[in-house]
Amino acid sequence: MMIAINLLAGLGLLFLGGHYLVQHAVLLAGKLGVTPLVIGMTIVAFGTSAPELVVSLGAILTAHDDIVIGNIVGGNIVNILLVLSLSVLIFPIVVPRNFTRREGVSVIAATLLFMALCLDGTVSFLDGLILLVGLGSFIAATVLLFPNAERQTPEDQESDRHEEVVVGTGIRRHILWIVGALAALAIGSQLFVDGAVDLSRLLGVSEAVIGLTVVAVGTAAPEIVTATIAAWRRQSGVAIGNVLGSNMFNMLGIGGITALVSPIAVHPHFLRIDFVVLLAATIGVVVIGYGARSLGRVTGGLMLAAYAGYTASLF
Repeated sequence: MMIAINLLAGLGLLFLGGHYLVQHAVLLAGKLGVTPLVIGMTIVAFGTSAPELVVSLGAILTAHDDIVIGNIVGGNIVNILLVLSLSVLIFPIVVPRNFTRREGVSVIAATLLFMALCLDGTVSFLDGLILLVGLGSFIAATVLLFPNAERQTPEDQESDRHEEVVVGTGIRRHILWIVGALAALAIGSQLFVDGAVDLSRLLGVSEAVIGLTVVAVGTAAPEIVTATIAAWRRQSGVAIGNVLGSNMFNMLGIGGITALVSPIAVHPHFLRIDFVVLLAATIGVVVIGYGARSLGRVTGGLMLAAYAGYTASLF
């Protein structure tokens, strides 16, 4: 009973914390006049990755290294094959011009870098610094490449005004909401990690599998909500930017920060199977997006089927 309570309560707090963190961070960022693509690749992506960061820090501090790597790699697989496929099934995503040649290539490069640093079986302090430098370079390049906001339609402006009324207009109010959301994330992550570890012991399943499935999907809840809402509102830049931006932050940011706290041990299983699945899925999405200029429902269905097959193979 306590396992279920910890998992459900933790997941609920992670979901609410991630939702309100993204909502109010976007409202603040919108006043800076940046594009939806930049918001998707930075504020929204990093905000929705906050649960993964807190969970990974909690796991490394309690010596559950497999959950850390499983959370990062599994979370990225969830983002590509599950989150993006659900968004595409709701409404096909039009890939912004030049997006795959810049951000797409950056995500592939980040995946290869993270894999390379894991090859010796440990993500060290120095490796963490390298990852964080890569993240800083990516953020700087994204902001410089897309500095200006897109022109809004009257309907978009009216929608934004309505949303401002709903959540409040004051900067102080947004900051308070963000602080509260971060607190919810911190508490929720601890409950969720405790429940996940206890569940793995009860079922006799390795922590690596739990990290790749239960923890990865649970902490990806904010990405699922954000990407599906963005797709529903026809915000292609936010939808695909959220997914690829979150993957960048998971590997470079979460991997880097966690490694600075303590070196991360990497089980060979991750390199033989899970990293290969992640790299193949990432390259596939980038290539299809570059060639077709859009991700349609057929592609979404195939991605969802691939995720189901991958998950089934873990058990």
